[in-house]
Amino acid sequence: MFGKDDSGGYGKLIGIVGGAIAGGVAIAAAVPVLRKRALRATTILKKDHRAVSGLFWALQQTTSPTIRKSIFNEIRNQLEMHSEVEEEIFYPAVRNIYTTAAEEQVEEANQEHQKIKDLLHVASITDVNSFSFMSKVNELKAAVEHHVDEEENEMFPLAQDNMTTEELDHLGKQIHDRKVQLKERIAA
Repeated sequence: MFGKDDSGGYGKLIGIVGGAIAGGVAIAAAVPVLRKRALRATTILKKDHRAVSGLFWALQQTTSPTIRKSIFNEIRNQLEMHSEVEEEIFYPAVRNIYTTAAEEQVEEANQEHQKIKDLLHVASITDVNSFSFMSKVNELKAAVEHHVDEEENEMFPLAQDNMTTEELDHLGKQIHDRKVQLKERIAA
């Protein structure tokens, strides 16, 4: 009965259900791995980079001063939180790789963070209705994009090549926990 139905009835249905069950089992087996990877330090930091990139895009699309100010404030909060966890947790771990490249990359990243903080300050005191505001935002965006490019293409591979998966996961947990604390502080 199951294999003889030329119309594709029960046989096809059983094949579809069996495939779905097998697929579900495969997905269920992969979920812990995906969840663990989501807490890896480099994954969390890349996710932050993408979120800020999206906020910059949204800011450039609007002409409403109220919305501009709101999106800019979110960019500032995200960048301040991100830089704090990098400076407190990730950069010291990279510096502990004890190579000249690691030391130089951390030093350059810290300098870039300071430049970004300075640009954030200048933009935050600039009238959102002015041409100067969007000019400062574009300068900030370029500085962030440069920093992200170097971090993702130089520092992250250095960390991944010199740290174990367990070390990166442990750093990710520390970053996650610190970000929760910082979000609570911002919300208060």
